[in-house]
Amino acid sequence: MLSESVFVRKGGMESKVIRVGVVGAGVVGSGTIETLLERSELLERRSGVKVELAAVAELDTERALATGASRDIIVGDYKGVTENPDIDIVVELVGGVGIAEAIVKSALENSKAVVTANKALLSEKGEGLFALAREKNAPLAFEAAVGGGIPCILAIREGLNCNNFTSLLGILNGTCNYILTEMIENGVEYAECLKEAQALGFAEADPTTDVGGFDTGHKLSLLSALAFETNVEFAKMHIEGIDKIDLRDVNYAQEHGYTVKLLAVARPVGKKLFLSVHPALLPVEHNLAGVHGSLNAVSLYGDVVQESVLVGRGAGKFPTASAVVSDIVAVARRLKYSPVTPGWVPPMESAFELGAIEDYITRYYLRFTVADKPGVIAKIATELSKAGVSIASVNQKEQHEEQGDVAVIFITHSAREGDIKKALKAIDGSDSITAETVLLRIEE
Repeated sequence: MLSESVFVRKGGMESKVIRVGVVGAGVVGSGTIETLLERSELLERRSGVKVELAAVAELDTERALATGASRDIIVGDYKGVTENPDIDIVVELVGGVGIAEAIVKSALENSKAVVTANKALLSEKGEGLFALAREKNAPLAFEAAVGGGIPCILAIREGLNCNNFTSLLGILNGTCNYILTEMIENGVEYAECLKEAQALGFAEADPTTDVGGFDTGHKLSLLSALAFETNVEFAKMHIEGIDKIDLRDVNYAQEHGYTVKLLAVARPVGKKLFLSVHPALLPVEHNLAGVHGSLNAVSLYGDVVQESVLVGRGAGKFPTASAVVSDIVAVARRLKYSPVTPGWVPPMESAFELGAIEDYITRYYLRFTVADKPGVIAKIATELSKAGVSIASVNQKEQHEEQGDVAVIFITHSAREGDIKKALKAIDGSDSITAETVLLRIEE
């Protein structure tokens, strides 16, 4: 139950204080705590609600104290927040799936509102947590789970809610975008860029979640559930990372008027929704092509608004804290002024079924590495034609002096991915092909 005993008198009117408990005082947790403490008057003035930091759950007391939180509100066990009858909103900022799931469940079971920045948790365990939120009629807010300081969830849920969305493209991982930007602008190989990103703190010691595309996949699943009213099983999504991107393809893409980005793509076609995370070629004039460094961006196409693009910091202490605090204030207003409702939760029934990547239709960049001898290009074109794939252009590069082979770049017209891969299976089996063929999708 919500606390009902705490009031402050201001301007002759009684105003209920909404008490907040934060679990976790790491990077985002400390940013959230500092922002709540330093901006309390600003938040009250703008929202009409007094939000009070009433508890911080953190095993490392010194780390909690470093945020400015007073010693008397620091507890070691998260249950000191989730089971505290005086706490109205529980903010989960420990990350991961294991203990975070227990924290959110405990809060919801005690009928408390929850704010989280945990995309992995909601993407992988969201079905059960949202069901519990429905059962307990408790808000579960997660603006900070996608895009850090970009209010993309708010835009979909409220700002653009009259639209049927026809496409969603996102650059949702700052680590990958930083690495690709360095490759494009400075001609640095992938491995060296990754080491630099780790040295600068953009990438973890084990970068698999980022460079493997899984972080982007978690975020895409949440955005797609919102935009397309469809429950998404994360395990069934198509996910590719940037760990196999070759500098040659980055350079060849530029020669053809494209840049390379790790994209989150959601496109409905009929009753199917195609969701994919993959490195893709974007025309240099595309609105997302100029999103550089560690920035994130989301491009939404709606049947009323046409295109809307949001760009900003996708991670970091204060950009993410900004989104967390905005959720805290939004939930606090709901608790004070409206009947307690869970706000948005995924639909019980999905509007779409997930489409198989083999049925995805787009244009393709194909780099073949072939023996430098007559007839090879004609054989490749023949196999593509047999599979029903139309060729837009062919570009043969200079001979590689050490190996005696050449790179041949094919750009296709729109084709079904299953047909492309059928042709590649036949082509790559030829003794004229000297290395695995590179396939990159072109998104326009």
